[in-house]
Parts: sequence; C-alpha cells; structure tokens
Amino acid sequence: MGQIEYIIGNEDLLKKMPKIRAWKSFDVRVIQFCAKLAENLMKEKDYRLYPDLVSLVFWLRKSNLQKIAHQYQDLADCLGRGLVFHIAPGNVALSFAYSLATGLLTGNTNIIRLPSRDFEQADIFCHVLRNALMEEPELATRICLIKYPHDKAITDALSSKCHTRIIWGGDDTINVIRQSPIPPRATEITFANRFSICLIDADNYLSMYDPRKTAHDFYIDTYLSDQNACSSPRILFWMGKSKDTAKERFWGALYDEIHGYHMASVTTVDKLLTFCKFAAENKCRLRTGPDYRIMRVGVESLGQMLLDNIGNSGYFYEYDIADASEILPVCTWECQTLSYIGVDGAKLRELMLANAPVGVDRIAPVGHTMDFHLIWDGRDIVREMTRRISLQ
Repeated sequence: MGQIEYIIGNEDLLKKMPKIRAWKSFDVRVIQFCAKLAENLMKEKDYRLYPDLVSLVFWLRKSNLQKIAHQYQDLADCLGRGLVFHIAPGNVALSFAYSLATGLLTGNTNIIRLPSRDFEQADIFCHVLRNALMEEPELATRICLIKYPHDKAITDALSSKCHTRIIWGGDDTINVIRQSPIPPRATEITFANRFSICLIDADNYLSMYDPRKTAHDFYIDTYLSDQNACSSPRILFWMGKSKDTAKERFWGALYDEIHGYHMASVTTVDKLLTFCKFAAENKCRLRTGPDYRIMRVGVESLGQMLLDNIGNSGYFYEYDIADASEILPVCTWECQTLSYIGVDGAKLRELMLANAPVGVDRIAPVGHTMDFHLIWDGRDIVREMTRRISLQ
C-alpha cells in the first residue's frame, strides 16, 4: 500500500498477517520475549531519562506478566481473535507499546498505526524491539509497526482485514476511523475523550507526605504528558481544615519540580484563552506563579461549562469541599480516573459503588494514574481480545 512507512515489518508481512494463526493467551513464548525486551531496554544508555519508559520496563518484567497471567488463568485455553489493528493515540508516547504487548499476550497478530508525532522514548523502544525480533522469527511475523498520513483508503483496507480494532484516540479519531467498516464478526474497542480528577485531604497531606516526593508523583501524572493523557488530573478537590497551608506547600513544591518543564508561548496563550472563556460566565479566581506553567483556577461551583473548558500543560481547577461525596457532580460519563492524596482509596471505591455515578472507572494514588492496567476505562481488554471454544 502506498504512503505507508514501515517502522517494523514490511508490505509482504502486512499482506500475510490476516492468515497467521492465533496463539493461546499468555503463551510462554510471548512472556519470555517481553521479559527479554525489558532486559534489553534497561541496557540502553538513555533508558532512565524517561520515567514512562522505566514504567514500561517494569510492566514487561517476567514476574509481572506471570502475575497477570495467573489473574487470567481461567482464560488459559482461550485463543486470540486473530489480527488486531491498533490505532495509537498521538499524545502519550508509549501507549502503542502497551497496546502491542496486550495484543501479543492475548495471542493475536498486530498491526500498530503509530502516532505521527515523534517521541525519543518511542524511538528507543522501536530500536530495541527491532533488534529483539531479529532473534525471534516467530514473533516477528506477529508484529507490524507502521505510520501513514490520514488516508481513508489505507484505513479501509486495514480495517477490512482485522478481527479486532482498537482505537486509542479520542472522540474525533473514533468518529473518523468508524467511517472505515470492519468485518461483521470483528470486535471493536474504543477509548474516547476522558478527563480525570484528584482528591486531596489537606491535613493528611501536611502530616504524612513528603512535599517533594508528592510533587514528583504529581508531575508524572500531569506534566509528563503535557496533561493531555485522559488519566491526568484536571480538577483538584481539597478537603480538611488546613487547605490554605496545604495548597501553599503543594504548589510551591510543584514549582520547584517543574523547573525543567518548557512550554511554548502559544500554549500560554491557549491556557489564558481557556481561562477567559470560563471566567466570562463564572465566578473564579486565577492564581499563577512567576510564569504561566502553573495556572490555578479556583471555582465556587461545579457545572458543565467547567467540564467544557478543560485545559492542559499545567491548567488546574480547584474546588474546596467538606466531604468526599461532593466530588460526585463531576463524576460524569467523561470522568475516567480519580486519584488521591491522603485519602483511603478503598473508601473512595465504596463511595463510587454506593452512588453508582456513570463515570470514574479507575481509582489510583497520585503518581500511578499513568500506570497501565489490562482493565482500562472499565473494560477488560484481555477478555475482549480473546475467544473461547466452548464444549457442551
């Protein structure tokens, strides 16, 4: 197919992939390959410069994958569905790597459309993967990484051959890709636009947490992806008696943490425009530091307009509450992850189960919202990418 750039694989492999047989889920060959890949990634000299690459290596460890396989031991006799066409998001550097690993672990062959944006950590991963596949011909037939511009004809052709299509791209991307039909028996997994929130108990934060460590964890959740990841908190809820003191310490520590974060002038303008649109119709107060890398917008009420004016690259709404239940109005369909500081995560889960909001699919401590899990957006990806042959 014209205009396709092959990062890993080639046109001949692409044509053969729909006929390659599926494997059983969590095949030992895949687990061993992923573990070897993790070992090779750790040997790269720039490996530790990228926290998201370090997290990926941790996830690919043999012990972690064996633990996951044990959790899905009821699927030991399940097969992959066949060929999976993955459309990776453009805003998170290594999402495609997790999607690929999931496709392999579920016994599938995989075509990955990589984002057009270049990421150094993605280049490192592809380099190590390419070298690893030279020693694993069986695995090499199951992986094809490609790039191509927006071209419906190519998407039509790839979609027409897949058994599962997985779209990590937000509402607009999903709507565009869905114009390319998939076979009647094929399945589709989509991950739409989401936003996330964070709940902080000010008193527990002040008494129990290291400000620098917490700032670093919060940085990973937000600035590492320019706050574009669906799991990055956009709204912070503060409760407790010492909210003002806690805010001063928290944001002060974060300013120290982001000293190396560079933001383009156009991003500053976009953030100010987002604030102006919201402030035109809502009572709020803006707080910034020496520059606009952190913009804090204190709000007096929660409403749809706030959700319609979500910012990024260090744009945060803040809302003071007396009880955790006051976060429920923003736990809408679009709300994905609830992170927390100084709060009992199990009690937050009980709150969600008791009130059954249509949103919040994940609850995680700050510093772990970007951690990848095979249950994502409330969907069990493993079960959706495998099939069971029943005996009656």
